[in-house]
Amino acid sequence: MATSTSIQAKAGRAFTIKVSDGAATPTFLTIGGLKSTNLQLNGGAVDITNVGSAGWKEYLPGGASKELSISGDGIFDSLTVGARKIWNAAMAMDATGYIECQIISGHGDSFVGTFVVESYSRKGDDGSAETFSISLKSSGPPTYVPAP
Repeated sequence: MATSTSIQAKAGRAFTIKVSDGAATPTFLTIGGLKSTNLQLNGGAVDITNVGSAGWKEYLPGGASKELSISGDGIFDSLTVGARKIWNAAMAMDATGYIECQIISGHGDSFVGTFVVESYSRKGDDGSAETFSISLKSSGPPTYVPAP
């Protein structure tokens, strides 16, 4: 008997972060070992509340700075080219500190753009695999690609 649901849910493992190989026509390489991925769109509001606001907050239309933040946690794999590209950007070994990324949701829509590595950490506990955490922030407007 087939089971049906009232929503179109997708497995979290289908949510991926990929990094460009740096070629003129880039190939995007999956960051291996990710166990969790998070995407957050921010649009910091500009408060213009004044005495004429009758006690209610007011915001400047279109006055906000927008930002796309991506973060992920996983098992570190130094043999994965995507993981090495992130490490090089974090260390600014690529001379700019910027990296082109593609973020794909399980539903097939995606963002592509230039990002800066805001933070990168690695952790090793006795008796478990070495892990890493990354946080990326957009630099300039990313391109949104709807699901096919």
